[in-house]
Amino acid sequence: MLVKDILWSARRDYLDDTVKPYLWDDEDLLRHLNMVLNEWCRETGCLRDWTTSAICDIPILANKHTYAMDSRITEIHKGYLDHGSLVFPKDDTWLDDNVSNWRRITGNVLWMVPDYGLNVFRTVYYPDPSLGYWSGAITFTALGGIITHTIGTGEGDFSTLLKATDQVVISGTTLNGTTDVPKTFTVTSASVSSFTVSETVADEVVASGGIIQKVVDTMRLTVSRLPLNQLVIGTIDTVSPEIRSDYHPYLTHGILREAYMKQDSQCLDVNKSKEHRDIFEYRKNQARNERDWLRRTTQTMKPHPGAI
Repeated sequence: MLVKDILWSARRDYLDDTVKPYLWDDEDLLRHLNMVLNEWCRETGCLRDWTTSAICDIPILANKHTYAMDSRITEIHKGYLDHGSLVFPKDDTWLDDNVSNWRRITGNVLWMVPDYGLNVFRTVYYPDPSLGYWSGAITFTALGGIITHTIGTGEGDFSTLLKATDQVVISGTTLNGTTDVPKTFTVTSASVSSFTVSETVADEVVASGGIIQKVVDTMRLTVSRLPLNQLVIGTIDTVSPEIRSDYHPYLTHGILREAYMKQDSQCLDVNKSKEHRDIFEYRKNQARNERDWLRRTTQTMKPHPGAI
């Protein structure tokens, strides 16, 4: 169903609000639809995703254990690293009971600890800084795409750790990757104290505080999430909610749950709001059961070995 059809169904079939000026305008109903659609996705986990790179692909960096998580993620089910390891979510209580000193130890990533309130997750363990971590003064030369670093004690040189096609993340600068929004560059060649990249760099000298980290692996997450885009009034004639089409009519009851709570003598009806809330809760529970059933491993029918 298109968004306009869902809104019109609520207006025509239940609210009896088909004559302008409407008691509930489209903006009000659409606001309710966005809220209940997010609620549906969050509580049923129906939008399972492992293909949207912007949400699911996380570069794992040397000397870094905590990573930003897209705010649309409602649950991380698992991750896998490009080198082949599966990574499962754990909570800190389980780790405290089973993994000694897990907050400090470096090594291959084995688990992750999501924090859905802060939209971050922490890896356990995390890559050692010796795999490619440099901090301090950095010089960017736009002509030639050259990034130079004054090698400090224990930093190691670029030529032993970087090769063509490797990727690095730069942060702590003004123009070439801030702390809040690091930037990724692809290495084309490396020498002891500098390397060149294929992307465009801006002329910049960072006296201190710049950080270069090699991408040592990539985590591919499997998640449940909210819709990629919230619904807007300008596209209600052409856009449908991202969830399965057979669930679209059930969203109407969530809209009505909210609409009948409007503080207006012609709109407020607590009993009707409760009635549609109960229906909406029933439909969400039904969708959760269907999700679990549809995701079960398929059983293959074959002859019993002793029956032939």
